[in-house]
Amino acid sequence: MEINNPLVSICIPVYNHIDYVKRLFDSIIMQDYKNIEVIVSDDSSEFEIENLCEQYKDHLLIRYFNHKPALKSPKNWNFALDQASGDYLMLIHQDDYFAKSSSLNRYLDEFRKNQKVAFVFSRNTPMYDNGKFVPNVPHDKKIINNLKKNVDFLIDDFVIGPPSNVMISRKIKTRYDERFIWLVDVDYFVRIIETGIEYSYIDEHLVTIGMHDNQTTVFCYENPQIMLKENILYAQKRPLKVFRKLLVFDYFWRLIRNHKVKSLNDLQKIGIKYEEINLPLKHIIEAQEKFSYKTLKNGFVSKLLMLKTLLRHQHQYS
Repeated sequence: MEINNPLVSICIPVYNHIDYVKRLFDSIIMQDYKNIEVIVSDDSSEFEIENLCEQYKDHLLIRYFNHKPALKSPKNWNFALDQASGDYLMLIHQDDYFAKSSSLNRYLDEFRKNQKVAFVFSRNTPMYDNGKFVPNVPHDKKIINNLKKNVDFLIDDFVIGPPSNVMISRKIKTRYDERFIWLVDVDYFVRIIETGIEYSYIDEHLVTIGMHDNQTTVFCYENPQIMLKENILYAQKRPLKVFRKLLVFDYFWRLIRNHKVKSLNDLQKIGIKYEEINLPLKHIIEAQEKFSYKTLKNGFVSKLLMLKTLLRHQHQYS
């Protein structure tokens, strides 16, 4: 690895929306740091993105790949990462872009300061196309400062943010679980942190997260069954012992309650197999099926029932 002038691979999975891609390209060109390759992994059916890459080839080192049929995310994300030859990698979604000309240098500074660091993330600011910023929600600094200990709290307080505001060392070989859409980044970062890597956080707005109606986030909110299914898959992947943590158990208690799941049969109706439902979730469903949704929406009552259920069963979570 070149310490003084490392190659940075900016991996961009693309699907149409040439205006967003152009904005991202322009933000890469403006970077003070110049040793960059750009990987464009294109799921578009037309040639607009490919033509745009040709227009920018005198300004950026672009390696372009087109997929027919489309790979779709997150398979397209993994493909882009696998093509990278850089010392450091960033997976940046096409609707996001660098906020400052110094952004890349700020990330690299963290690696320069501590060569054990393999994962750097920054604060980011979501912004709509009309220029309106989404107010930042303060994150729990205790979680940020001790991610290794609190990694399972990311399911409820995702302090890392989207992939676009993260730079990783090439020695991280973890890839995205292609079964996910909604929790794909949470699952990915949890697995990376559990490898024991060193990380660094930059409390500075370095990447702007583009907000619009065509985002996967909007699609998932409009299809709550996806969110329910993926949370259950995520729960299945985690060791039972993490459900002894109050914040984790409470998160899944609220998940089951808010989706009005009253029996295991309710989950089987939407395609979730019995064996995919782990023991803590079975306990939660069993406890909640005795009460109406109206009762469970009472905050005090719900917390009391949740605590009682956890205390009753937590000795089984090992």
